[in-house]
Amino acid sequence: MTGLSNNLTSLMPFYMVFLKKRFNGSTVDTSLFTFHLNDISVYVLIYVDDIIVASNSSSSIDHLITHLSAEFAVKDLGSLSYFLGIQVTKTSEGLHLSQGKYATDLLNCTRMAGAKPTSTPCTSGSKLSKFLGDPLNDPTEYRTLVGALQHLTLTRPDLSFSVNQICQFLHCPTTDYLVAAKRVLRYLKGTLQFGLNFSKGSLQLNGFCDSDWARSPDDKKSTSGYCIYLSACLIS
Repeated sequence: MTGLSNNLTSLMPFYMVFLKKRFNGSTVDTSLFTFHLNDISVYVLIYVDDIIVASNSSSSIDHLITHLSAEFAVKDLGSLSYFLGIQVTKTSEGLHLSQGKYATDLLNCTRMAGAKPTSTPCTSGSKLSKFLGDPLNDPTEYRTLVGALQHLTLTRPDLSFSVNQICQFLHCPTTDYLVAAKRVLRYLKGTLQFGLNFSKGSLQLNGFCDSDWARSPDDKKSTSGYCIYLSACLIS
């Protein structure tokens, strides 16, 4: 697995190269291209001018990079270590994905780096309501914070429920929601090293789903959650 960057002003020619080389564009993610031939598989993920190439054949990666370099200004960044705020660390079991640096930067930006850590991202049995607290004078900072926390849930599923709660009131946030958001930051302070582990395993999919059954104090709606595993790896 390797990382690339390019200086293209338009990505369309770049996409066309992959299609000409018999890559298939994903039907669920327009940034993903796949190639399969006999026992060789190559995966390419593109985001603006950052690219990840993964394959079970190192020679296939080298061949693709050489071909791209001949047509575009591409820089090979070597083995993947950082992508869109996600740190990638190789372990004896596989890969560990974390957003420790991103989380640290967020704590610094929100002036919460010196906050006292808490053991949970929300209080037990907490039910946020649109009728609690006073409306914030300027909700822009709150909305920015919540958006940043949403990005953290990519590798921090333990934050998902709490972040989902504070996302429900972006149209009119109050002081109570800001307190709840800051509690998530305090929990984050003590768990910067948390992340997701990915290891080799079977291709068996397992899904789990649950609901809190009419827990909302405002409209009695339920909040559902789910986890999808590929073998022992959480993928959604």
